[in-house]
Amino acid sequence: MSIQELNLQLKNYFESKDFTYVDLPLVFDSDVFYEMSGEILRKQMYSFYDNSGKEKCLRPDLTIPVCHNYITNSQKFKSGKLCYSGPVFRSSTESEGSVELNQSGVEIIYEDNKNESQLINDIEIIQNALETLKNIGIEKINLRLGNLKYFMNFISVLNLPQRWKERLSRHYFRKDYFETLLARLSRGVGYDSQQRDKIIKEILGTETTNSEHLKKIIEEKNIFKSSRTTSEIIDRFNQKADMIIQKEDGLKIVELIREYQKINGNIDDYNQNLNKFIMDYDLNDFEDNTETLNKLNELCSSSKGVNEVIFLNNFRNTIEFYDGLIFEIFDTSGTYRLISGGRYDKLLKSLGSDEQLCAVGFATYNNEINKYLESKSNGQN
Repeated sequence: MSIQELNLQLKNYFESKDFTYVDLPLVFDSDVFYEMSGEILRKQMYSFYDNSGKEKCLRPDLTIPVCHNYITNSQKFKSGKLCYSGPVFRSSTESEGSVELNQSGVEIIYEDNKNESQLINDIEIIQNALETLKNIGIEKINLRLGNLKYFMNFISVLNLPQRWKERLSRHYFRKDYFETLLARLSRGVGYDSQQRDKIIKEILGTETTNSEHLKKIIEEKNIFKSSRTTSEIIDRFNQKADMIIQKEDGLKIVELIREYQKINGNIDDYNQNLNKFIMDYDLNDFEDNTETLNKLNELCSSSKGVNEVIFLNNFRNTIEFYDGLIFEIFDTSGTYRLISGGRYDKLLKSLGSDEQLCAVGFATYNNEINKYLESKSNGQN
């Protein structure tokens, strides 16, 4: 089967399931992808400047354009069940670094933000993904699950200043920078009163801590060469004084985060391992996710083709707009990544929606699917 035939087959299948096909251009303004997709995808994009000097790109992703199309033209759609199929363009380790990768996928956009509705739609999107693969002859798979809300809930109960909770949550996708933040925490952050007074005396030559007086001295001596205003510099300094984490406490918090990230394994054992972690570290305020995981486990148990279900607390997607459930589907050998998807409620608001919309979806990796089907037909799987 050619890639074009596979693209068309998946498009027709989605339409048969009442998803509305969205036809999209190949070229978009780069800005929206820079802002919404994250550092890794930005590095993989193919960008250029048009005659007016505006930066454009070959579309590296289809979820963002589909969602933006829905927000700006919602009156044209009978529902928020949308689908797409076609090429995206980015450098990739998959498919031998091909510039053109082919994806088909669905998005479910809806208004109800209740937890029960989120759970129903999370279950539905995984069910749709499994049925999609079954439709093209792939029944035996491995499923990897994660949930970024669990991580956010975990961070929220740690004894950290709010600014640091937000920072760790915001940069969780950026693995290297996240590790840099953990290293900073382990050394302790912020200034105690003695450190603060010492810094003021050494740099500004005064013992006062009055903000207005400090502002006057900084402006007179022109000490700091920065894009920040003097008031912003002083506010930032005061924030650091209010965000004290002693080295000993920082080391304990980093250890706790690393232990949380180690809770990975078969979904049957996950709840037990998580509850043990909560008891061992006395995290009584940590939200119980048992119901969601039990429902996901029921779905997977009832799907005969699911060979293995792994839940990973350290699961990160390379696209940063996900903010809840995330999942990937592989063949049973783990060689071919066939599908990835998840929840991205905040993306709709970031794209300009005035309504409180929610969204889940997935994309098939058609180049990888084709390679898997070829290896299967040759008796390699």
